Amino acid sequence: MNSASSKLIVALGAVALAPSALAFENAKVLPAGVRNVDIRTVNTSLDSKTDANGRAVPLARPLFQELTFAKIANGETETKGNLLRAFLTNNGFSDSQSVGHFTADLKGNLGVVAPVASYGITDKLTLALAVPYYRANTSVKVGFTPNATGQAFLDALAKPENNNSASAREAGLKLKDAVGRLNQKLLDHGFKTLNDWHDSGLGDITIAAKARLLEAGPFALATTTGVVAPTGRTDDPDILTDVAFGDGQWDLFAQAAVDEELALGFTLNQFVKFTEQLPGDKTVRGATKAESIEVEKVRARYKLGDKFDTGASVQWAADVGPTAGIGGTYFRKIGDVYRGVDPAVKAKLEDETDQQAVNAEFSLGYSTVAMYQQKKIPVPFELKATYLKQMASRHMPITDIAQFDLNLFF
Repeated sequence: MNSASSKLIVALGAVALAPSALAFENAKVLPAGVRNVDIRTVNTSLDSKTDANGRAVPLARPLFQELTFAKIANGETETKGNLLRAFLTNNGFSDSQSVGHFTADLKGNLGVVAPVASYGITDKLTLALAVPYYRANTSVKVGFTPNATGQAFLDALAKPENNNSASAREAGLKLKDAVGRLNQKLLDHGFKTLNDWHDSGLGDITIAAKARLLEAGPFALATTTGVVAPTGRTDDPDILTDVAFGDGQWDLFAQAAVDEELALGFTLNQFVKFTEQLPGDKTVRGATKAESIEVEKVRARYKLGDKFDTGASVQWAADVGPTAGIGGTYFRKIGDVYRGVDPAVKAKLEDETDQQAVNAEFSLGYSTVAMYQQKKIPVPFELKATYLKQMASRHMPITDIAQFDLNLFF
């Protein structure tokens, strides 16, 4: 089972909170001296991802493997392997025949609480700090189903004339416990077994500055620039089903947002964002497409692909408090580049790392800011629920994201 150690969760943390660019961006900043705390919660779950053609495939697809006689023989010592091959030849079997296939089911859940603290330095400049905290878990079930050839092999072992074939009988026992054998092979090479996983911890911290550069009638333009610090846990090369809370290196990002005030409380917004992921280095498994378990750890230099977000939305705010919005976003990430590793390992690490997605977004909320400005209530706050629906993607986990924001101003 050569592909078992491919990572089964791909960029789940990055999908949920990156800092993510939602369609409901705007060109607003805080007044000088005003503070804001946004208690943001994000939740998502998944069990599938999209392939290069945008088709949904199970997240556990790397575990869907055929087990052949050759793979069984290659896992033995040279002597036992040769004895097993001799038994196969004498009983009409060949190395290339499959004896059954592995099945698997993998599901993941991720919850993030991210307090975002902002402060109005001037009437046109706001500073912000986001500190996400993750809770994640995955559950995996692995099974093995022998086929007709596998059953014929077990029947051949039961014949009296084959009683002396100790290596073949041993292979038969391993066939009956193929999942246990897989987990033992993982342990033998320093991996954790395929079991349920859970963890919690700090994610990557974001520091940003937002400047309102232009106000001309109904139009407003604001830019946001910032850095993402690598404070979250990266994926563990020994655990196949874990979720990373960060990507291990610094990011720089810049965003521009344009608002156009329409009639009846409606506002049209468009934004564009670019994120440059700076180079880094980390420990990885030297896996290739031919072998993923019997491999050593290696230190690799890497440059994760830069990211591009853009989107547009129509947002509405009533004088009495209700708010709503509808919009869409487009996300694109170019492929990763690894250096300092074998070409076959490089090809495996870079495979399926270019990504794109189209999302639809909807929001409902309630704001007391306008009423506070009219001195009708003593405390300004905003509540907003946002739902992101992934409409199409490539090389991405299929995730519909629910986000809730509680904004307090003081």
